[in-house]
Amino acid sequence: MSRWITAKLPALVLLLSIAPLSLVSCEKEKPVERIDLPPTPVLTLSTTWGVIRSPFLRLRDEPLQKAKIVAHLRRGSILEIISKTEAKETIDEVSSYWYQVNYGGLRGWVFGAFLEVLDSKSEAERFAQELE
Repeated sequence: MSRWITAKLPALVLLLSIAPLSLVSCEKEKPVERIDLPPTPVLTLSTTWGVIRSPFLRLRDEPLQKAKIVAHLRRGSILEIISKTEAKETIDEVSSYWYQVNYGGLRGWVFGAFLEVLDSKSEAERFAQELE
């Protein structure tokens, strides 16, 4: 029997040294944290469109009446609406939002009182034709 013990002793020592390590590594899993991201207009699937109703509309670099004018847009121009201000502003007794728009790669802000806001590009094209 002593021969059996000497043959199996290294395996027994190895087993006894590994057993405590397996108990130490059994930690509880940490719960998965939930991260809530705020909604963003960049991730929306639909695009809103606008058509200029006034003879000319100033495209500005900021949503302010005194901001630098980037371009003058004509009646019937179709604009892709990117975003709008959170609060309305009153200019010459007319209250509306400022809309950030894209017009042929040119980006800027227009005052919404002179803009017809529509849900699709086809509606915007139809409205623009009616203005002619």
